[in-house]
Amino acid sequence: MSGDYGDEFVAWVRSLEFSRRAERAVDHILSHGSITTAELNDMGYDHPPRAIADIKDAGVTVVREMVTIGGRRMARYTLQEQINAGAAGVGRKALPKRFRDSLYERHQYRCAVCGGTYTNRELQADHRVPFRIAGDSKELDLDEFMPLCASCNRAKSWTCEHCPNWEIRDKETCASCLWSSPGDYTHIAGTAERRLAVAFQGDEVYIFDEMKDAASVAGIPLGDWVRKHFSGFLKSDERG
Repeated sequence: MSGDYGDEFVAWVRSLEFSRRAERAVDHILSHGSITTAELNDMGYDHPPRAIADIKDAGVTVVREMVTIGGRRMARYTLQEQINAGAAGVGRKALPKRFRDSLYERHQYRCAVCGGTYTNRELQADHRVPFRIAGDSKELDLDEFMPLCASCNRAKSWTCEHCPNWEIRDKETCASCLWSSPGDYTHIAGTAERRLAVAFQGDEVYIFDEMKDAASVAGIPLGDWVRKHFSGFLKSDERG
């Protein structure tokens, strides 16, 4: 399918601000008429719906249909050719480099969820409350963002998109979730749950390897081994 969108619509779409991942997907759609999940994967996006969500955040209406190509069932996305009044300039905006650098420095270049230390290029400035839920404030505020490593950002995207609040869009529900406030939360995607994510890097890797070996000897999953030993530590601490 070749691109067959009208000139006025194409000019409007190109006037919008997109994330880097969305910009590549939009270019492909405007040139070829559509883009499939497989094509997004070929671009290096292992979570294709996130790129599509970014296009929607910018104010463009995206149409999704399921197709079978080469025996594989997948989604194909096209753009609905309508200019959404008032959308230009009010969608997701690219964050200035100075703002992102200030955010990373404020958090000592650590991922807010797993605590791993990363370089600027490895971190992503993430809305604490997803843009789809709360949008952007008139003025950029560091308190409304947090740095996430790529792995944690993908995990957040998947969890948010499968959370009941993704359609309800209650800001307070998001604000009290792990994926908004890792240091002080009451639930994860609406479920009463607590989770500990810890990154072992560099000279600390041996600690993880030793715990993994100990769990293997005990014949239990690493997570169960950690729970057991933390529980034992807390009980012994209570006994004084």
